[in-house]
Amino acid sequence: MELLVDSHELREWLFLLDKLVGTVEPSARFVDFFFRDGLWLRASDNCASVEVFLGKIPRFEGSRKVSLDLLKFFLSDVKVKEVYITISQDHLVLKAGNEVLDVRCRVGEVPLEDGKEEFLCTLSKREFESSVNFASSNLDEGEFLVLLFEEKDILMFGPSSEIVTLSQISAVPTTSFSLKIPYVTVRHVFKALQRLNVQSLDFYEKSGKLVVKYPYFVMEICGDRVSIEERETLKRVLSERVVERLESKKEILAKLVRKAAVISKGSYATLSRKGEVMRVVVKKKNLSYTAELFVEPGRDFLVVFPSKKLRSALARMEGEKIILELTERFLKITNLSGTRAVFLELEEFA
Repeated sequence: MELLVDSHELREWLFLLDKLVGTVEPSARFVDFFFRDGLWLRASDNCASVEVFLGKIPRFEGSRKVSLDLLKFFLSDVKVKEVYITISQDHLVLKAGNEVLDVRCRVGEVPLEDGKEEFLCTLSKREFESSVNFASSNLDEGEFLVLLFEEKDILMFGPSSEIVTLSQISAVPTTSFSLKIPYVTVRHVFKALQRLNVQSLDFYEKSGKLVVKYPYFVMEICGDRVSIEERETLKRVLSERVVERLESKKEILAKLVRKAAVISKGSYATLSRKGEVMRVVVKKKNLSYTAELFVEPGRDFLVVFPSKKLRSALARMEGEKIILELTERFLKITNLSGTRAVFLELEEFA
């Protein structure tokens, strides 16, 4: 059973799978070749998986598991345009010009196709990718990205200690769907999508998983359903009444937050306004840092923020200008379009 594939294309798929599986779990750094109306290539980080169609080939039973690193190394400097892939009982053979890699494989089961897919919507790959990147900017291992397909919007929340991020995409999904995705998998998915050179992606729900599709490409992302209570709590920040609004250049605030993050070693700092002066302050046992900005006079406030997390969020907020909004409970920092937002809980408000 032999298939001729484009060497550059195969190498690119392997690089994408490399980003998906990450480096944390060595057992995930394998790929499976299997038959499903042709030859497919698959990898998983044990939550998200990607399957890629390589081409038509005679039917064979089971899957062939091979080291991803071995295949990447073999193809890394291949100069020929095409590679022959041969599948036998327990061997995989790759032939590129005058080089041949013959690997004895572990034989396993073919991945199951479980459940019925329900179409949600089609989105720009760049917009989805950018939204995921921003909404996960403040998260750490053990935290979750909350993804909500709502009636007229897709909302991505990054709820974390003392800071919540939000990405918003204008879309009309055919049905509502929610998912909490582990942070590590979120970053794997983002890095894998960066390797995918397409304009748009189709999104489906299947057996509680999010399915992302493009011709010859299928990504499945696991997670937990979001409870009604959690969903409503997160969405409540969208209806907060704004009592004051201030526009600023993003770089001005971002520069001070970067300094606070370095000086505090990523720990906490404060952002406050009193009269016409806004201050960023770091206080530690053996040092202090204060930066002052003169602004329009308004309501006094004080927020305590995790400097590393706010620095990451501001770095990924698109646009040159930002809007600072005061509500009864939060300082809200958004881009001009309002599609990216950071919520910091107020400690003092007058």
